[in-house]
Amino acid sequence: MATANLTQYIQNKIKTTALYSNLYTEIVTMKVEERLELLKQKVQEDDFLEAKGLGNEIPFWIFDYPPEKELLVRETIDKITTSLKKRSVNILVIDLYEICLELLENKINAEKINEFENNKGSDELLNKLKIMLKPETVKKAIQIRMESCGNIQLIFLTGVGKAWPLVRSHSILNNLQPVLGNVPLVTFYPGEYDNHELSLFGKFKDANYYRAFRLINEKTSEN
Repeated sequence: MATANLTQYIQNKIKTTALYSNLYTEIVTMKVEERLELLKQKVQEDDFLEAKGLGNEIPFWIFDYPPEKELLVRETIDKITTSLKKRSVNILVIDLYEICLELLENKINAEKINEFENNKGSDELLNKLKIMLKPETVKKAIQIRMESCGNIQLIFLTGVGKAWPLVRSHSILNNLQPVLGNVPLVTFYPGEYDNHELSLFGKFKDANYYRAFRLINEKTSEN
């Protein structure tokens, strides 16, 4: 795991996450608990796992949710993963935040972090860490993880909120498109996605992203 100093720095840098989570207001016609129940069913369907019915579109999905429901979402992910493994479905859960920490640990040590921050300041340190975590670098790390797990049938991408502001999810998704092929990818996104725009925590506009389907809409139980 990464050094305590590096982890503490990143946690301090993104400590406003909890604040913005509390400010986030959800206006929906279906409770997130109901959407999660539908999610459990959807991702275990053969058509979903085989990426059928999408035409020529890539099987990228985004499940957005209120940040304050993070623990519930994590519990649901664990339950789904256990259920799929019992069916011998090879599912890979990737925590984007953990990937970032591992990459940084291999590039910089705690002493250099402290020295750089003392000389340049926290903002400059954050910029330096971002450079170390270019989307191509993160993509390669994910690709290595995939190759070590055999014939992957489904990928869950978590830790998106924790990894901010080090990496932005739309950049990672763009770089993963040529890597995953026809393997379904579900990104768990603490915020809002309307099939066009990503808004982290419902406050920070990430970027326009058109290639993913929103998974489990509130008004219908489709997609």
